Amino acid sequence: MLDTTLCNSYLSVNLQTIINNMQSIQEDIGPDVECIPVLKDNAYCLGAVPIAKALCTYANVRTIAVAQVCEGVELRQAGLSAPAVLVLGGVPERLFPAAVEYGLQLTVFHPSTVYALEKLAAAQGKRAEVQIKVETGLNRTGAKPGAELGALATALAACPHVRTMGVFSHFSTGETKESPTAYRQFQLYQQALAQLQAAGIDPPQKHMCNSGGSDWFRASFCNAVRIGRRLYMDNQAEPLTPGTPGAVQEACSWRASVTNLRVVEAGDTVGYDAAWTAPRRTRVATVCVGYGDGLYYPLAEAGGPLLVGEQRARLLATCMDQCFVDVTDIPCRAGDEVTFFGQSSGGAAMPIQELGKFMHVEGVYFYSFLSPRVARVYEGLEP
Repeated sequence: MLDTTLCNSYLSVNLQTIINNMQSIQEDIGPDVECIPVLKDNAYCLGAVPIAKALCTYANVRTIAVAQVCEGVELRQAGLSAPAVLVLGGVPERLFPAAVEYGLQLTVFHPSTVYALEKLAAAQGKRAEVQIKVETGLNRTGAKPGAELGALATALAACPHVRTMGVFSHFSTGETKESPTAYRQFQLYQQALAQLQAAGIDPPQKHMCNSGGSDWFRASFCNAVRIGRRLYMDNQAEPLTPGTPGAVQEACSWRASVTNLRVVEAGDTVGYDAAWTAPRRTRVATVCVGYGDGLYYPLAEAGGPLLVGEQRARLLATCMDQCFVDVTDIPCRAGDEVTFFGQSSGGAAMPIQELGKFMHVEGVYFYSFLSPRVARVYEGLEP
């Protein structure tokens, strides 16, 4: 196992900030709407187990969503037996036994899955828990209202060892305020609920909203919303005023250090394939991480911002394990702190959503590239 105390960089994950964000969101959506944290991809590479434990202990979380069976099993093996764990994605049939064994809720959208789970659960003397996925326009997985959903309802009615715990769908344009597509999708979802109720299926949990939809589409809250990005950062386009219900703070900071300084002359190049050419005499800092650690390659190519100490600087290029920064106008030396996003140790800010705007993506996107050799350091609460 990697000794994280020996890593070149670390990601500071403030668990107290995540708890505060969850509580702020819950205050905004109201006490009658369940907030479901989505901890897929190891909680966006931040660490699903410590975050799940903190949320269950301090934020009264009753359901956690993941994307794959392995992620749900990891939570169960870590001792999280109380919350329901919903696997949002499609699952290969070979993983059904583990899902039933560990009490995970699987997403169903085809009758064959229901019949396979019925046979398996009956053989184990258990009940398999499932949630119905409705296709409303994302065209990824789900049963369309009408014949497809009707066939699924028939299968569920015929399988006494399969218990339906919820019905959900997913916006394709949830981050876009007042999106006509989102309105159409929610209408289809409502049609699906009516069709299922007519077939005698009315499970306790109903959810459509993701983080983006939860920012603006209150009519679609139903009795639960799924929160992923919003646990860690606010809306990129229209962040809420700090301190108001629903406002959140960025929870993570990625820090490394300068390992070398060199002055290059005008016309000299830096990096592989002469990635950057100096237009003037330039002082260049080498930093001890690169795209192998999760530094987003296009961000370096575009000259993205970062912090050296407390001052803003510009990326020049990146290799697999090291990157280059223009520090011509910044007094610094080897060993000085570099912050790629979040806050420096001294409190200067490099908001990850600013990087998102710079690259025309959501800020949470950058988390998913962070490799295991970036140490995760949990602050605010004991993991």
